[in-house]
Amino acid sequence: MLIIGIRLFFWGSELTTQPMRCGKCGYAGPFSLKKGMRFITVFFVIPVIPISGVMRVSECQQCKTRYSQKA
Repeated sequence: MLIIGIRLFFWGSELTTQPMRCGKCGYAGPFSLKKGMRFITVFFVIPVIPISGVMRVSECQQCKTRYSQKA
């Protein structure tokens, strides 16, 4: 039996040069800049086939909320 799913994987982490404010928790400071891609997975863990392009997000360091960035 093969279990297939979809998952979003992120990699890389740089801090922003300008402080930003989180809309969820109110944290004001540098956010983490990350890249990610959606994959079809086997057993919801092993990425097999990419199904989206690269996405860029800013992540709050305190509550881990992600905000998409415009290219």
